[in-house]
Amino acid sequence: MTHDLGEESTHFGTEFGQLHGGYFSNPDVAKPLLDAAVDAWYESQAGGVVDLGGGTGFLLSQLKARGLTPEPAYVNLDGSSAQLEVAQTGGIPTVCGSVESFSRVDVVPPGEKALFLMRSVLHYFGEAGLMPVLRHLRSQSRAGEIWIHQTACFEQAEDAACLSDVYQRIHTGKWYTTVADLQARLSEAGWSVEECRPAPTLCLESADLGARYGVGAEELRRIRETVAAEFGEQSPVFRLTPEGFQADLRYHIFVCRASL
Repeated sequence: MTHDLGEESTHFGTEFGQLHGGYFSNPDVAKPLLDAAVDAWYESQAGGVVDLGGGTGFLLSQLKARGLTPEPAYVNLDGSSAQLEVAQTGGIPTVCGSVESFSRVDVVPPGEKALFLMRSVLHYFGEAGLMPVLRHLRSQSRAGEIWIHQTACFEQAEDAACLSDVYQRIHTGKWYTTVADLQARLSEAGWSVEECRPAPTLCLESADLGARYGVGAEELRRIRETVAAEFGEQSPVFRLTPEGFQADLRYHIFVCRASL
């Protein structure tokens, strides 16, 4: 990923699973995505399952525990050595690389079909970087292969703008779009969206955002005031609390197939 991790990098590795109330290490939260992955694997009988930006390998460890037979070759692709170290400790094979530039030959066994997974990654690339990464993923996929991803996006453009504004004010390049816009971009990049369904919402606490991104209390107060003034104190995805604010990341699961 091309954005500067900055202070966020201090929460990689073993601490990552504790972020945001353990959202990214909760089996119940991951279940809808994993269920979709199992269904896709039984349909495709892919010989390689690759988690793109897979971090600590949590998703693949959960998928492996389901006992797919014959067992595919699992690969966890990530650019963080701290994340990959956790995955390796858990017995998940890893490849150090970036989602926007990886090569198929490095993650998929020769001659095998691939099933690609992804969770909470696309927003890292910003508005300008989204189409290039979608096209790259398609270039590394064979026609008919499936890519399942859980991505934060919103039904309403104003809600997407609100969360994008929050993340810009905490000095990240993260950017969010709408469900309809993302579907259009996927199609343009050569992906057929066969299914789109809601996934568990991540409720972000301002204190957690401050700790993750190195934002101090005074700056969080300014963000609280400016976002509330622009989007309202009780918008569908942004709420004031006595000590700060809460913001909702609305996730959707997309089942995509590489177009012919």
